[in-house]
Amino acid sequence: MRSYPPDSPQAVSRLLVLTVIADGGGSPLEIAASYRLGILDHAAIAEEVFDQVLHEMRADLMTTPDGLLKVEKEMIDQMLAEIVQPDLRLRVWKAMWQMSYADEKLADGELALLLLATNTWGIKSGADGVATIG
Repeated sequence: MRSYPPDSPQAVSRLLVLTVIADGGGSPLEIAASYRLGILDHAAIAEEVFDQVLHEMRADLMTTPDGLLKVEKEMIDQMLAEIVQPDLRLRVWKAMWQMSYADEKLADGELALLLLATNTWGIKSGADGVATIG
């Protein structure tokens, strides 16, 4: 698997792409949501970069006999480790949740990814429901 510089547009894009494919393929609604989320602009991610990373990931990942993309936990850990800045982690985490709900379904793979990111990055919800790192 490719590695990207920490906090780079490619590293952020890869986590967003992983969110899109976490349910096994990549819903068109989730892919469309990636373009309208402010995280792409906020993290200085051009749509072309996101599209390129999407294609690279599909090429890099193995598929199961039934055609689903297979991602090992170690790969996810590496992807999460490439996002270092706490404020960027929080923005990416929020975007991942928004993308997961774009098709109004939360698949088991999406939930597992979101919970792993939550725990790895130490994201907590305050009494007011606002998420913070710490």
